[in-house]
Amino acid sequence: MTWKLFRSACTLAGLALLAACAPYAMVGGKYTASGGDFEVEFPQGWRKHEIAFDNDRASIMMLEDLRKQRELKSDIVRITRDGLMLQRIAIGKLTIDTELSHTKKRFIKESLPQEVAELILDDFRSNPELQNQQLIENSPAKIAGYPGFKLVYSYQTKKGLAVKVVYYGLILAVPTPAIYYLVYEAPERHYFAKDLPTFERLKDTFAIKVRSG
Repeated sequence: MTWKLFRSACTLAGLALLAACAPYAMVGGKYTASGGDFEVEFPQGWRKHEIAFDNDRASIMMLEDLRKQRELKSDIVRITRDGLMLQRIAIGKLTIDTELSHTKKRFIKESLPQEVAELILDDFRSNPELQNQQLIENSPAKIAGYPGFKLVYSYQTKKGLAVKVVYYGLILAVPTPAIYYLVYEAPERHYFAKDLPTFERLKDTFAIKVRSG
């Protein structure tokens, strides 16, 4: 399938799915996680993916493809503008005892941000569903006022789609040790660059609400 046909098919499918009220809810403005862990400002015109959509056969197939690219079970909230196959932003939390999907490694609560980043990268590189994995950036970053890390990487799916990812993460020791992350994923052609500034603005509004002492 050519890129033009893929984009057209995904756009039509995405818009058709977004038109159904149950699977998605419009967002925009301040969002507080249900557990109260964090707040963030969502962009106008984007939609939050609702778990009820997983019962739809087309959704199940789509999410299965996405799980081959990145484990989704730790996502707390996931949003898109044109459809999850075209761009997606996820915010989530990994507990310290989380076993990574491909390396089976676990975090330790004394880990430094760059040590967490290396574990996540190792798991990414060990994913047999991905091809041509390329690390573009691995650098320190400040997220919500805490020291963290920024990863930028790319890969190709077995179906030939080139995807680019920005992954911000930080580790907090209280109230229970956990890694918070913000991830932006999109096809490398057209969509990634188009919505990257929106993601960066969203990241700058992210605020942890748990007590630090």
